[in-house]
Amino acid sequence: FELNPENRAFSAEGAVTMWIDVEQFKGKFTGDYQILSSNPEKWRMIITGPFNISVATVIINGETANIFHEGVWDSGPWNEISKQLFNASVDGDLFSVMLGGRFRFEGECADIGNGDKLCRKNEIYYKISQGKVAEIVSGDLYIVSEKKTRIPAGRGRHGKNKTKAGNAVKKAQRWIGVSRGKPAFIFENKYLDASADLPESLFEAPKSDEPDIFDEL
Repeated sequence: FELNPENRAFSAEGAVTMWIDVEQFKGKFTGDYQILSSNPEKWRMIITGPFNISVATVIINGETANIFHEGVWDSGPWNEISKQLFNASVDGDLFSVMLGGRFRFEGECADIGNGDKLCRKNEIYYKISQGKVAEIVSGDLYIVSEKKTRIPAGRGRHGKNKTKAGNAVKKAQRWIGVSRGKPAFIFENKYLDASADLPESLFEAPKSDEPDIFDEL
């Protein structure tokens, strides 16, 4: 089966909480993300903190990643950088599912009752409920999906733009990751644009003496 086939390339935005496993930033971090993807192997992730302060930019090409932080570009295996950022290994398939991008499943599925299925692809297990991924298990990482109720700004109880009670409250998708029994990350999806024009240069790490193309956008 295939989820969101129309969202092969997309730009996603939202809130992110990470329990970072790096000495200088060790601990819980809450900020915002903008993540762009031209296909399941190519990603560009921008993490910002309070007051829109840049925390890190990560460019992922398959198993290789380049990360810009503290004014320097570093490179290394995405598997290792992912563990430092998210306290767990997160691959392109997991990002696609959590952010609402295209996900093509080619593996095995079995009915587990109540119309739910348990599916396996590349030793990653997906619980499918009502045609959507509800839970994921990847090694020591467990991810669960939930709907979080939020009231958009300006549409509260006394908001001028309030038209109907049903329009005042929205359900945001939230993905909670736990690794070895400890919190790993929380992604809260707020916006997705599948019509974004994403040039391939966005997914190429600039040389040290070149400006970053993203700064010009």
